[in-house]
Amino acid sequence: MQHLIGWLLLIASIAGHTEWWVVIVNRSHALRIRSTRLRKFRTLHDLAVLSYPVILLWLTGTGPKSLWRGGSFSEQSFFLQCLLIVTITGCIPLILGMVRWHWIRHPQFKHSDSTTRHDVLGQASTDEERNAVRGPRRHVSQLWPWNEIFHLEVNTKAIRVNSSAGNGKTTKAPLRLAHISDLHFIGCPGLGYYQFLVNQITELQPDLILFTGDLIDEMELLPEAIDILRPLLSVAPCYFILGNHDWKYEHEQIRSQFAASGWRCVTGRSEILRVGEYQILLAGSEQPWTGPAPPVVRDAGCDLRVLLSHSPDQHLLAKRFGYDLMLSGHTHGGQVVLPLFGPIYSPSLFGVSYVSGLFRRGNMTMHVSRGVGAKDPMRWRCCPELTCLEVTCGN
Repeated sequence: MQHLIGWLLLIASIAGHTEWWVVIVNRSHALRIRSTRLRKFRTLHDLAVLSYPVILLWLTGTGPKSLWRGGSFSEQSFFLQCLLIVTITGCIPLILGMVRWHWIRHPQFKHSDSTTRHDVLGQASTDEERNAVRGPRRHVSQLWPWNEIFHLEVNTKAIRVNSSAGNGKTTKAPLRLAHISDLHFIGCPGLGYYQFLVNQITELQPDLILFTGDLIDEMELLPEAIDILRPLLSVAPCYFILGNHDWKYEHEQIRSQFAASGWRCVTGRSEILRVGEYQILLAGSEQPWTGPAPPVVRDAGCDLRVLLSHSPDQHLLAKRFGYDLMLSGHTHGGQVVLPLFGPIYSPSLFGVSYVSGLFRRGNMTMHVSRGVGAKDPMRWRCCPELTCLEVTCGN
């Protein structure tokens, strides 16, 4: 029995130690920290997580009092006792996160009123088309047989927004908002995949097309990215903000060239437009990375007040400033969703709490997209996403 207790202590220490590092990494990637420093920190994270089991076994020793040979907790050194206590407490947020995922977040993650899933690579009929979908960049993650990076889920989510400016009527047709995020043009997926995305958006026939940041990860692909997205301007009015990956590069050049193509940037400002029977206010936020805070719109007399925010962490500000709906990305849905644990990594001050889905916060609704691309093209049980939000306004 004592052997079992010792092994359980060691396993709990390793799990808790890993969880504390995950907590730190998630929060650090939500801050205004340059990518070069974040890469160094991730390297430190990798070394710490991989080396800790070896270090822990070395600290317990090989004598009869070591934990893995049946020694008790009280027989360990004071330093090892403190280390075990600190690391094992990491199991508390780990367990709470698992419970929250299965009982609360997983239904939000999966919720949609209609869903069509496309295997874009599998639908390609020729080698030329398949190469266009794959793109020129090769990555070790493509060896994973269940990688979903070349898939696309097109879903529809119906939501009712209780706008304080609404007139209570529900006779208007729902407003159709196409929400895309995190395209990450980097060479994988290729242009054929993004052309398929554009075709799917066109088929949705939305009233507005809204992009919530992270356009590119290779500056030389900017002209191609703009050309791919240009046809959407003839489908519906197109609005955008940039994200933290754009911030790493010449973000003002990205902004100006994208805007010159006809897409309208709403970062740090608001714009009121008439779409059918609706008067809509659109604003944007790229904080905490760049740009001013979005305007306060609490007293704006519009049917719907929408904030485009790359990070879902801005939801408290959006609620306080009077927005009815906030659209975000940035988290990629975690990219990898483990069968038991759920998503692990999410660059947010709230960890995986708002990793993907629809959320109600008071009178405000927030939609967090899983996004389309990724700098590291690896997705498992977390399919890339294009969403059409069918919004009904009332009070």
